[in-house]
Amino acid sequence: MEELSIVKTYSREEQQHYTKIPFTVGGDIEQIVISYNYQRHMLKNHEWGVSKEEVNIIDLGLFSPDGNLRGWSGSERNTVYIDSSDASPGYKRGAIPPGTWHIALGIYKVTDQVQVSITINLKEKERRWLKGDLHMHTINSDGIYTTGEVITYARHTGLDFIALTDHNNTQQNQEIGNPVGITVLPGMEYTNYRGHANLFFTDTTEFAENPLSNTHEEMLTVLEAAKRREALVSINHPFDINCPWLWGFEAPFTLVEVWNGFFKESDAEAITWWRTQLKEGKRLVAVGGSDTHRIEQGRSFGTPTTYIHAISTGKEDLLEALKEGRVSISATPSSAQLDLVIAEAHIGGSVRYSAGMAGSIRIKDAKVGDRIVLYSNEGLEQSWEAAYAGTLTIPFLVQKREFYQVELYRKTLAFEMLNAMTNPVYLS
Repeated sequence: MEELSIVKTYSREEQQHYTKIPFTVGGDIEQIVISYNYQRHMLKNHEWGVSKEEVNIIDLGLFSPDGNLRGWSGSERNTVYIDSSDASPGYKRGAIPPGTWHIALGIYKVTDQVQVSITINLKEKERRWLKGDLHMHTINSDGIYTTGEVITYARHTGLDFIALTDHNNTQQNQEIGNPVGITVLPGMEYTNYRGHANLFFTDTTEFAENPLSNTHEEMLTVLEAAKRREALVSINHPFDINCPWLWGFEAPFTLVEVWNGFFKESDAEAITWWRTQLKEGKRLVAVGGSDTHRIEQGRSFGTPTTYIHAISTGKEDLLEALKEGRVSISATPSSAQLDLVIAEAHIGGSVRYSAGMAGSIRIKDAKVGDRIVLYSNEGLEQSWEAAYAGTLTIPFLVQKREFYQVELYRKTLAFEMLNAMTNPVYLS
């Protein structure tokens, strides 16, 4: 964390005006915290006793590099902060661009002279696992909850992020607002009689392209328009018995939803197909999504949960980590969570192979009897059974392969079912 200190002195003649103090913010800063102090009160002796009198009042605000006022708290708070998903009251949460920022001081009242001490803490972004749900609906299509209700329920579930993906509709994106404690990705589910695909955007601007496609060419036009908007495209539930993807897989997509709702046979088929694509050298990113329209048996917020290994909770950073494949999937928010590390490379990363290289499978919330399976482009490599519950690390010797990927199976309702899976770590 970088800390900056600034001391300014103001006189009585300078009161009743505003001033701006510049400071520089570099790249990859997640949070700005500003604290300031000055002598606001003074004890004065009177013949009848001692009184506490307000002698100085200094107001506080913050300008971003674009010159816009990012927040104003007057003299109410000695410390304020902003970051991607939260901020002090009166300040706008969101991404922190690099450049020259300005602290705004309002020299409201100075009795004689006042010294103002300012401390700025710049917290750098740090990669960590964030859990969320990439597929859910509101009343703007065929869900039963309002946009606000979906956001509230997801936050209470403990999710760090969600995506709102109503069918052929972006109205929900206009209703996101600025919710505290959760990042909401604007989205849309391209919905066609021949298949569905999620579009994940970084902004809430309406997607103007007509999504109602009759031909393969019209479908491609829609998805290409989304990519020009820097959206990520995810083919949804490609082998679902009710609405499979029938357009063919030459469409411009980066992600594939291999796990939709409660795990079922069509999801197993999707994972098998996805692993085949990996063996052919395609770097498709596997994701999950609850596809929640309402709470029902086998379908609720975070079932399954998609974990993203991102450097912040900001929309741009979440989508960048998604595109890079820094993703694992778990059956629920309380299921086992997997990480796979080879040398210094985590899931989605790449590393050059060398003889004797070590890898490790890291499991959070394991249960006794869990079966852990390691796959590569050569097929099934090894499997282990968890001997105890909690946090486990399983080491393995890395062979010369193109990628490694892990799955964890757990007995659920007397059946062994997939409980967690990872995207690959790639080797060259």
